[in-house]
Amino acid sequence: MPEQAGFVCSSGFVVINPQDIAPEVLLTYLRLPVICELLDLYASASMYPAITDSDIFNLPMPELPDAVATQIVAHVQSARAAKAGAAALLDAAKRAVEIAIEDSEAAALAYLATVEGAN
Repeated sequence: MPEQAGFVCSSGFVVINPQDIAPEVLLTYLRLPVICELLDLYASASMYPAITDSDIFNLPMPELPDAVATQIVAHVQSARAAKAGAAALLDAAKRAVEIAIEDSEAAALAYLATVEGAN
């Protein structure tokens, strides 16, 4: 993903660089409640779990049909896009409030109209 180029995914104990699986599928898999529960089994009395590379790579990984993996990728990307869109709308709303306070409600509404027109 271009917006994540150079990013590192870390669980705090293992750095994962997906090879034969879409990053979105791996992300979804590692966030499944049952997988989180399995990982919790490795947690000791400290705040920092003692999970090794082999513990991660020995987790049960189902074979997913390509169509399912494609759907997961599409849903995760759609969710990311929606989150980015929501953040942009929130920023525009904040700016519109500033404009309304500094200038007028009409100016704020005009600003929002230009933002909406850009989307």
